[in-house]
Amino acid sequence: MRRTLSILALFAFVFCALAFAADDDHVMGIWEGKITTSGWESRTVKAKIWGVKNNAWEGQFQIIENGGPVAEGNISGKREGSPETVKSVPFSGNLNLDGDYFLTATATEEKMTGQLAPGRETKKGNIKADKKGGEPIAFELQRQQVKPPTQGATPPEGAIVLVGPGADPEAWILRPGATDRTPDGALPIIKPSWISKQEFGSCKLHLEFVTPYMPNAGVGSQERGNSGVYVQGRYEIQVLDSFGAAPRNNLCGGIYKIAVPLADAVLPPLTRQTYDMEFHAPKFDASGKKTQDAELTVLHNGIVIHDKLKLPNATPGGVTDVEGSTGPLLLQNHNDDVKYYNIWIQPIQD
Repeated sequence: MRRTLSILALFAFVFCALAFAADDDHVMGIWEGKITTSGWESRTVKAKIWGVKNNAWEGQFQIIENGGPVAEGNISGKREGSPETVKSVPFSGNLNLDGDYFLTATATEEKMTGQLAPGRETKKGNIKADKKGGEPIAFELQRQQVKPPTQGATPPEGAIVLVGPGADPEAWILRPGATDRTPDGALPIIKPSWISKQEFGSCKLHLEFVTPYMPNAGVGSQERGNSGVYVQGRYEIQVLDSFGAAPRNNLCGGIYKIAVPLADAVLPPLTRQTYDMEFHAPKFDASGKKTQDAELTVLHNGIVIHDKLKLPNATPGGVTDVEGSTGPLLLQNHNDDVKYYNIWIQPIQD
């Protein structure tokens, strides 16, 4: 499979005009636009912004040329007042573009406008202007909604549907008081975790998930939309809102203590994300001794994050740490409001 390593490939997806969730703050997420100052037409502008508290955000701002960043800087913003009374959010930060520039911008109703002025903000909060740096550079961005390429994919012939149209209503081991489906067809995470009744060996697996928006937990925190997908109930692919954090083995897409994702493919919370996996079960001899490790390939939102990865052992928190030729699918409860959609498994022959 062709490996895509650049985070910029994230922006190659088709943008769609899906409505934003009701509890969205209309600020966090992926932004893209252009510089409007004459002479800068070859550059584009991109930003990732994530919540760090209620009404406070941080993010990364980039100027892109010839497919790569030529300038980067960190920005921060804070709304002074409630969303009902104050619709705009100011942002600012330093940027290096063949010299120091100071960014100021305002985000309003999914649109951000601003400028880069020669100079920089000092540690004391003062602006040190560079009078030799030329005129300010103006830009504008729109907030994007990204649709992963396999979102809503039709299950192939022979697939076992666990969540979605045509799903077996008895596919999961139910607990007393368990809520089955939400009005939009999602399987909500409950306590204890969901475990499929059927066991699987080598297979292809598709699922979609949405993490909640929890800005008061730190970026990269385990308290920020935590769940996990355990293939065979043994090998966990992390589900977490880690938008804005660098890939790690305990963040979204990671395999705990085994592998860091090859690329950052994480989308913002409240966004439908996809995992597409190909799993090959471990092999054993007649005495039960393992002769071949399990192998896993994972595409996260269409980007390869694990490529024929060998799994030397089970990961913590599953149904068992003893490896086997078959096992159930487990969706982990971690006391966060994560939802799963459109889950199907297609058995394959090794």
